Amino acid sequence: MSKGGRRIPALLLFLSLVLVTPGVASAQEEPTTTVAGTETTVGGETATTTGLRPAVEVLDEEEVAESPQWTYRYLIPTALVLAVLIILVISIRYFSDVVRKRYRVIEE
Repeated sequence: MSKGGRRIPALLLFLSLVLVTPGVASAQEEPTTTVAGTETTVGGETATTTGLRPAVEVLDEEEVAESPQWTYRYLIPTALVLAVLIILVISIRYFSDVVRKRYRVIEE
């Protein structure tokens, strides 16, 4: 394989890493947690039946549906796109090399 033939795949790999890595790194999110409300019990009775109220009332909040993790959102689609591009480039290079060796122009 010539130097140019080795440089092109290496350059494509380097460019894909340079372009994909910052996007994946910035896609990371901090996990968020929600605290569900609890009911205060005093001596086996609830606070509402005894007339006691907690100092700070915690409202029941609906649980937020979790979004898919960043790997499913960014890393997997990016890997699939890169795999398809690599397969296309390899197949095009293979067939162009085979056709170039198999057929020659004959000048008359």
